[in-house]
Amino acid sequence: MLRTDPSFKRLPSTDQQRLVQQLDHVNQLPDEQRQRRLARSEALEHMSPQERMQVNNSARRWAALPQERQSMMKNAFRDLRAVPLDQRQTVLDSQRYRGVFSPEERGILSDMLRVEPFQPAR
Repeated sequence: MLRTDPSFKRLPSTDQQRLVQQLDHVNQLPDEQRQRRLARSEALEHMSPQERMQVNNSARRWAALPQERQSMMKNAFRDLRAVPLDQRQTVLDSQRYRGVFSPEERGILSDMLRVEPFQPAR
């Protein structure tokens, strides 16, 4: 289906190949991971270009943090995914998180959580 899309056909062959590989990778993921990835992509599609750029910048800033901080943020991110969307910012602004994470780190988490679907705790 993708290969017959006129927009896809107009892409350079290297971009076509990259997209096919990404799609193959997503299709091989376990169903839960695939659904999360698709939900994130959907959320990004509904954002303005500025909002998408902000999320992408936050992802780069996260990757530039020392490994120890990345690990702490990954744990917080996992915990915050289980918080309903309308409550995430309140929890992130709580004393608990302000005591552990810098304003920049909380901003990064906030941006990244904007595209993360709600994942109830198990």
